[in-house]
Amino acid sequence: MSIKTEKRAHVASDEQAFDIFGVRLQFLIAPEQSSGKISLYRGTLPPGIVVPLHGHPEPEVFYVLEGNLEVYQESGARQGWSIARAGNVVAVPSDIKHALRNTSSSPVTTVLVTQDRLYAFFREIAKPVDGQPGTPPSPEELQQLFIVAARYGYWMGSPEENGAIGINLGQLLKTDELLNAKPGKSMA
Repeated sequence: MSIKTEKRAHVASDEQAFDIFGVRLQFLIAPEQSSGKISLYRGTLPPGIVVPLHGHPEPEVFYVLEGNLEVYQESGARQGWSIARAGNVVAVPSDIKHALRNTSSSPVTTVLVTQDRLYAFFREIAKPVDGQPGTPPSPEELQQLFIVAARYGYWMGSPEENGAIGINLGQLLKTDELLNAKPGKSMA
């Protein structure tokens, strides 16, 4: 007796990766492949990469494949920073301000499940990986992130709010520039 396996087409194969401000993301299942409701990703956070404090209506579920993912949640049962190790699952409920970081010397790889609107946001801000390691965002890229996030109605923490939880965004942008960012406005 033999078992046949079926190979299905994915939105992105293992060779197709995208960069979202240093996070390497592979789009595995698009919403249209799941009746338009959910999407599935593989994400890798290299050492030192941070996903700043933010919030959105879509819940997220992370399954850690390898490494130690540090997760901050502003409220709820897992309030504050916690560490999710390989094999752990982290659920971030709707509208909970949260952040992610990898402070270890090894990459963190996760599988992420979320909803269709967050998929559209990721696709809009993602850049194809060009073979080079991810780099921190430039001031212009951070401005664009805030503009796109505002268009989706997503909340983004200021440099001061990130600093209060131990994330240093540096002096890339001043708070007033972020809060007053308009589509097409130059930061120069």
